[in-house]
Formats: sequence, structure tokens, C-alpha cells
Amino acid sequence: MDKKRKCLIFIATAVISIAVFFAISSVTDSTLGTVMSFVVPLAIIAASIAIYRAELRALEKNRAIKKAVENGTYFSSQAWRQAYLKFKTEYEFAKIDPRGMRADMLGNYRNLPTYIYFFAFFTVAVVFVCILMPHPIKRMTQFRFMMLACGVLCAADGLRRLLGIPARRWMKRIKAEYSYVESSYNSGKLIRSWTSGINIGHDYIVIFDPSRAVSFRTEDIVDAGKQVVREKQYTDGIYLQTDQKYKVFFNVRDAAGGIRSYDVELDIFESELVCEEMRELLGSREELPARFEETSREDVITP
Repeated sequence: MDKKRKCLIFIATAVISIAVFFAISSVTDSTLGTVMSFVVPLAIIAASIAIYRAELRALEKNRAIKKAVENGTYFSSQAWRQAYLKFKTEYEFAKIDPRGMRADMLGNYRNLPTYIYFFAFFTVAVVFVCILMPHPIKRMTQFRFMMLACGVLCAADGLRRLLGIPARRWMKRIKAEYSYVESSYNSGKLIRSWTSGINIGHDYIVIFDPSRAVSFRTEDIVDAGKQVVREKQYTDGIYLQTDQKYKVFFNVRDAAGGIRSYDVELDIFESELVCEEMRELLGSREELPARFEETSREDVITP
């Protein structure tokens, strides 16, 4: 944690605690009010210390995981390998729709998380439309406007996913080589992980997630490997939690000779399985590289 953030946490805690103390003590002369004027600021200080310590622990864990990933021990411990081998023996690749690649790719976007996402925000939009319908101007508040806009936009995004718009756009882009990609896809190995996935074909790799679908030739792959991502989440500047994600990345040579990067988010064992399949496909005897990335996400609550 940098010095600037430490200083801001200290100042914010001190200002809020002092303000609460004077606010409570100035409006009441009772014994309970006097007690509360001390208890509430102390509770704020305790909460601030707890959040601060949680963030420090997350940073320490990040450093430990980064070191383990970089020296190769993160994916090679005996317990981890045993758990992975158990997963591998029980795992079955997803079945590809017998109607072909087009039907299967569109079906990849019609999954349970997306249905829940769509119907949840569609319900939010309908509820706030009903609230505002009798007198929309009189009843409109910033909160209701934000909830209505959020419901409408997110429901529209959910509908976009259910219609498979990313897959439709991708199939339109690869029109010239569609038959080759389809042949590789139909004979490939498909891994689905919630809302994302990858099809490992002999000639083409196809990646999809809620925002896009892409494909590239296996012979154009320059480098590939797995990635551990630690994302620190903040709400209005206050540390909330750290999520850990796993990705498989590909560095691919494009038609102009440049290098483009692609990645797909999977779970830890699926990412290892993809890397093993890629090693076999690329004829590599060495383990594919693993790297670590630390990111942060700031969520702002609008009242």
C-alpha cells in the first residue's frame, strides 16, 4: 500500500470520527448521548483499522502468490497436482451441438448466468417503470432514474447476449474462412466455464465470453500460457475484497506481422487442462509459462 493511500485512510478516519463525536455531543446532554459520542467514533476507528488490516493481508498474499507463480511452485505442489489429476480423470469435454458450429456458438450464449442476469435487470426495469408510470415527472428522483436506467441498459445487454450478437458478429467477420474454422471447431475440444469458453481445434482456436468471440490459427500462436489475476475491489475508495481469477493467454501473430494478445477466463484446473492440450498441439515439451497480474476495480455507489 503506498504512502498516499495510508495518509488518506488516516485523515478520513480522523475527520469522520471527530465530526461524529462533535455532532452527537452537540445535540444531546444525556448520559446515553455522551456514551454514544465516544462509542460511535471508536467503532468507526475500529472498522477503519479492520479494513486497513484486511487490505494489508491481501497485499501480502498477492506478493506470496506472485513469488510462487514466478518460481514455478504455485502449480507444482504435490497436493495441487493430485487434485488436478483427480479433476482430469473425471472431466468430460463439452459436447458440440450436432447441428454444427453456428448453433453451438449461439447456444454458448444461452446459459443460466445470462438468463438470471437478463431477468433480474428486466424485473428491475419493470418495477421502476411501474413506480414512475402514474406521475413520472413528480416521482422521478436521482435514485429511481439511476435504477431505471441500469435496469433498461443491463436488460438490453442481457438480451444482446441471449441473441448471441458477439458470435453473430464474429461469424460475419470470418466469412472468408468460415468453412475452415467450422471444420476445426466441430472436431475440436470444447471447454465451457460459466459464461466463457474455448474450443481447441487442430487448425483454429475459438474463444468466447459475454463481450466477444474471436478465432485465430494455431500456426500463428507465438506464445501461450496461464495467468493468475488478483483483482482488488474498492467501493467509493474503501477496500472490499480481492478476487482471484485464472486465465489462459495467447500471443498471436496477425496478418500484418504484429502480435495480438487474447485471453479466456477459466477456473484453475480448466486453465491447466487447456495448457496441456496446447502443449500437445504445439509440440512443446516444456511447461507453458505462468504469469501473475494484479489489478484493481473501483465501484462507485450512487445514492
